[in-house]
Amino acid sequence: MTGHLERGAVVTYFAPSPFAEVAFRRAVAIGPEIADPRTNTLWIPLIRRDLSVDMVMANLVVDIAPV
Repeated sequence: MTGHLERGAVVTYFAPSPFAEVAFRRAVAIGPEIADPRTNTLWIPLIRRDLSVDMVMANLVVDIAPV
């Protein structure tokens, strides 16, 4: 991932859970990526279709459609 994520961007990401209904999900970014200060892992805050909020690791993102 390069640059900064814009609020409102549509993010497609891999959902690795064996219990997930589909392998890939889409959600809308609700803010810029957040770096974990201990591990430097980037997390993306998202709001899903059911209005639940989630944090997804940036390395699971497969596509970002800009605003």
